[in-house]
Amino acid sequence: MSSATKTRLFAVLVVLIVIPIGLFARSHRGGADPSTLLGFLATFTGDTLWPIMFYFAARFCFPTAKSVSILVFVLMLTLTLEFSQLWKPPLLEYLRQQPVLGFILGNSFIWSDVICCLIGSAIAPGIDLLQRRFAMVLAPNISNANPR
Repeated sequence: MSSATKTRLFAVLVVLIVIPIGLFARSHRGGADPSTLLGFLATFTGDTLWPIMFYFAARFCFPTAKSVSILVFVLMLTLTLEFSQLWKPPLLEYLRQQPVLGFILGNSFIWSDVICCLIGSAIAPGIDLLQRRFAMVLAPNISNANPR
């Protein structure tokens, strides 16, 4: 199996883990008290996982790209989505009322979402680096070995 294929499989695995956790956290966000551990997790987990999902979706599409390139792309994308919530033209307001698009575009700007984006964007390349290091330890490239 090629390195790109392994990278893509890992990216799919991360996205498939992150999405249900993020949706679960968001479903428990309303009325959560962030001063308690469970309330804190319910309030901020989904927003922190959002850029991680985007990072690994981009990693799936570009398995050989440098982590820094993907990180810059994800930061630009997620921060653009966050700050676009300050802009309220009629078309965007209409799109935000649609269930799926509203979830992607967001409805209201909150500074804590920006902080969560930055934290999630910092965590994602770390997960990516750990995966690459583990892959090298667990399955070193033996293609140059001489068969006997």
